[in-house]
Amino acid sequence: MSVDIEDLNLIANKLAKDFLFFKNKRIFLTGGTGFFGKWLLETFLFLNTQHNLNISVSILSRSPEKFKESYPHISSHERFVYIKGDVKSFQDNTEYYDLIIHAATDASSGRNQTETELMRSTIMDGTKRICDFAKKVNCQRILYTSSGAAYGPQPESMSHISETFVDNPFFNDNDAYASAKLESEKYLKANSPCDVVIARCFAFSGPYLPLNGSYAFGNFIENILNEKDIIIKGDGTAVRSYLYAADLVIWLLRLLSSGTNKEIYNVGSPVSISISELASTINNVGSKKTNIYVSSKASQKSIYVPDINKSKVELGLDVYTSLDAAIEKTLYFYKKNVKVNVTY
Repeated sequence: MSVDIEDLNLIANKLAKDFLFFKNKRIFLTGGTGFFGKWLLETFLFLNTQHNLNISVSILSRSPEKFKESYPHISSHERFVYIKGDVKSFQDNTEYYDLIIHAATDASSGRNQTETELMRSTIMDGTKRICDFAKKVNCQRILYTSSGAAYGPQPESMSHISETFVDNPFFNDNDAYASAKLESEKYLKANSPCDVVIARCFAFSGPYLPLNGSYAFGNFIENILNEKDIIIKGDGTAVRSYLYAADLVIWLLRLLSSGTNKEIYNVGSPVSISISELASTINNVGSKKTNIYVSSKASQKSIYVPDINKSKVELGLDVYTSLDAAIEKTLYFYKKNVKVNVTY
């Protein structure tokens, strides 16, 4: 199971001017076995083997053995070391690290509703632990993958939400995930011993995205693969946008190399699409005759789409992969790697 060489070449081509920054760097990565983490590890592996960047990565994981068994092509790389532990309480080691990518957070909507204290603790205690660790290992820069949820609900009158939008009157302090993400950002900016860049991440698509989680894109892909009807949770009017995973990696690594200290950057696509339109598009690209149903009547419209002008102007970033191409690549990956009726 590996991502397409075309995607890895895209990443390398777009990041060519960042190679000098990453050459010989030692990186500590949390969340390395998740969606973001797998793509970052695939990228570092490719950059090392094809471009001789000699990047070393220490990957924090609660279950390194399980990950190594499932992804031997990644885990066997000589420059990768796995550290067993939890982001809230992992043990110090004697290594030093130039960079930390802190990407360990479970964004599950189910956990946000049923395990709120665990959600808050994972985010806040993990952030505090990373700050303490960064000081001990002489880290130069931290990239923190936060979330667009930190804005709170996007006003219906706002088609795209920008980094300048603060003090949202609709912000819900009882939303464990959103409030903890916002609080953790503030904590990092106030307490980080080194430069810190914050990536507010929105919605994504591509290989390694869970098919049986709380992500509509992944759910619809699974429906197509198994020739099942698509059941839309809600009325289908919610508006989202989807940045492809290879594009995501380009954005994250550019933010790490060149983002301004203590600045927040939106990471996502500005191309809006309703959930109903997404279902139809995935169905059409998948060449299936799947039926599409909505599960509820009309409700208040939900929007979650970033304004990316800051990232485009300051860092030269853009969207490189169309939604149709993202769908095709994701379907191909799972058809190649996952047996039908087995969710990943």
